[in-house]
Parts: sequence; structure tokens; C-alpha cells
Amino acid sequence: MQASIIIVNYNSQPYLEKCLTSIANHTEIPYEVIIVDNHSTDDSVFFLQKIKHSYLRVIFNQKNFGYATACNQGLKLASGPLLITMNPDVVVPPTWLSRLSWHLSNNPKTLMVGPKSMGIGGRQWAGPLTFSRHLEAADRKFAGLYHRQSESAKFLIGCLILFDRRLIDKIGYFDENLPLGADDFDLALRIRKSGYELRIAKDVLIEHAIHASFNRSNPEETERLVSISWKHFHQKWGKELQEYGWKRLFEDDRPVFVQNTL
Repeated sequence: MQASIIIVNYNSQPYLEKCLTSIANHTEIPYEVIIVDNHSTDDSVFFLQKIKHSYLRVIFNQKNFGYATACNQGLKLASGPLLITMNPDVVVPPTWLSRLSWHLSNNPKTLMVGPKSMGIGGRQWAGPLTFSRHLEAADRKFAGLYHRQSESAKFLIGCLILFDRRLIDKIGYFDENLPLGADDFDLALRIRKSGYELRIAKDVLIEHAIHASFNRSNPEETERLVSISWKHFHQKWGKELQEYGWKRLFEDDRPVFVQNTL
């Protein structure tokens, strides 16, 4: 097994089905999928109970433990040296994993890699496409234009991130005090504070529906979990936020943590 793909699912059954189909059709290296269902109340459990594949394992939680805890459940079961956490509302193109992993293995200071996307903002946004918006066609264009090109980033949106076991060794697992949101910003700061980098693979393009689970869940419970996450994040990183401000920590090109682990 070369890669373990961890998907945390909560009330995302229509998207999850499409996500799993894209993984099955477009992943060319040996992999396993570990789905952690956080006590979904839609048709997710029924759907997952029907799937019988040797590469798929499913954990059915008896309550919603939050995103970070569920990610850690999957990571602790993972057998692959390559690790991917992916939202259930993501669709991947052909050869996505080998292309993404190339950037990790060929940039020694990099602990985490993310793709470009048609559904997220910031530096990972694919931009206004002047060619086909069909994922496979658009991805082929990116793969040709930006073959094996990547750029350093101050954070990566957590809808799909690739790393290996060095990350757990260097900075540990996801912070379980972040049940919904801010986990990607927290990982980014921990990686950079440890002297490592995050990179965007410019030659890999995905599709992301954005907040599929949020839109199918109880808005009051979602707001409660999001509030807990961000309160903890601001307490944890209060010193850095006060010293540098949000823009310098995550948006501009000015360095914050300057050290070299190599």
C-alpha cells in the first residue's frame, strides 16, 4: 500500500458517491480509502454499508466527534507512507495522486502539498478559466502548462492535502480542540514554525463543491462547532496574531518563522 486516503463524512452522501467514483477511476498507484462517518443523519450510513471493496474501510462513529478527531481516527489506522485527507465533496482527475506526490518527494523541506482548484479561493484558486471548465480537460491544460511546477504557500485549504509520515513525526496529529474549521490554518502555522514548507502543485487541478456538509447539516450545531474551533485557534495563536496580524501570517509574502531544519 502506497497511499492512505482519509475522508471524514458527515451528511454528504450525494457528494461522497461522486468523490469515491473519481478516486476509483483516477488513482493509478496502490491505495486504500478510510472513511470516518461522524454519525451522519442522511443516507450516508446506508450507502456506506452497501459498499464492499477490499480497498475501503469505514468507521461509523456513534456521535459527531468533530473533523480533527475523525481525521486522527483515520490516520491512526492508515497503512500507507503517503497520507491524504480529503473532503467528501472533492472530485479528482486522472493521475492526480502521482503528480501531487511528485512535489512532496522532490521538495525536501515541504511537509504538505495541495492542488489548484476550481472551487476554492486564495492562491489555490484556478482563476477565471479561458478554456473548458470540464475537470479532466481543464486539468490536462494545467498539467501541460505547469508541468512539475509548484509554489510555496503560507497555508493550504484543507479540502485535499497530501503529506507523509514525517508530518506526524515532526508536528503531531490534527489538533482535536478544533472540531470544525481552522484546522488547516493551525497545521500551516505548526509546519512553518517547525521550519518546513507548504506547497501548491500548480499542475494538479481538482473540483471542490465547498461546504457540502455544512449546507446539509443543522446550522445551529455547525455554528457552535465553528465557534469552538475559532475560539481555540485564537487562544492558541494569540501571541502570533497580535505580533504579526492575519495578513502577514497567511496572505502576504513576508516571512514570519525563519529557520532551517536541513
